[in-house]
Amino acid sequence: MVFDFTKYGTGDDVIVFDSSKFDYTYDDATFPSDTATDFDEIISEHGDVYNIEREITIKDSMGKVIKITNTDYRVYGMFQDITIKDRKIHDMGLAVPGSRKFYFKPQYSITSGGVEETYEIKEGDIINDAHVYTGAGSTGAFRVVKILKEWRLPGTEVYKIAIVQNINLDGSA
Repeated sequence: MVFDFTKYGTGDDVIVFDSSKFDYTYDDATFPSDTATDFDEIISEHGDVYNIEREITIKDSMGKVIKITNTDYRVYGMFQDITIKDRKIHDMGLAVPGSRKFYFKPQYSITSGGVEETYEIKEGDIINDAHVYTGAGSTGAFRVVKILKEWRLPGTEVYKIAIVQNINLDGSA
């Protein structure tokens, strides 16, 4: 992506390029991939690594539950408290005390034994945050309540936003 900044000068140099942020154009040939790369950098610098816990239910041919297993995945993401501007979400009944927003990538991959497995965060998954201490040696756990937005550019899904609920009902009000 190329930005061409414009500055208005005086005298013979009426317009000077590459020096002001007021007037610009950009070459959008690589904009979707650059945006995804920029989001990855933001998550790497300001986000953290979290463990996703997903319950998988195995049923027999009659629909009876045979086995329930928990699968853990590692994801990169970033929490953000619900702000006053986000109270529209609260009015819809999605944001209650303990709710936060979670920004994350659309897909994550694991390579094991030369086989690449791709997975996504889904509603109902539990995000374990080892940095939140809730007492008695336990860590903060947040359930994905609703995936709100999927930011897309032509041919590229950049990131997703989810509302997560603290299972212990601690956190932002």
